[in-house]
Amino acid sequence: MFRNDIAGIELTSGPTGLKSRIIVRNLPDCTRHELAYLCVPFGQILGSLIVNKQGFIQFSKESEATRAINALDQIVFKSKILQVSNASFRSIERSQVQIGSDEDEDDYVQQSENEYYEDDS
Repeated sequence: MFRNDIAGIELTSGPTGLKSRIIVRNLPDCTRHELAYLCVPFGQILGSLIVNKQGFIQFSKESEATRAINALDQIVFKSKILQVSNASFRSIERSQVQIGSDEDEDDYVQQSENEYYEDDS
């Protein structure tokens, strides 16, 4: 079994501007704890999230994220080839929109805990 704290907090906020967050695309069916377990050899995980076959891992340092990207990009995990890169503002925005929210916020993307901006896409 997995340690409960290995995956860190569940990420819910939108773009952070931090270069220590990675996106893992083409995920098989897995939990955020399984994804975190895959990433923990590369550094301290502060948070994680899985949305629509994409995972986000927030490391404590940019160098940890870089190590994870270099080691995990294009590996096979549960019969799927992972695509791992830095999480850009756009990749996080798309996932936030797909998560959905209250009907009043459907046209907005969360930028920080208390700040939203209109999504023109």
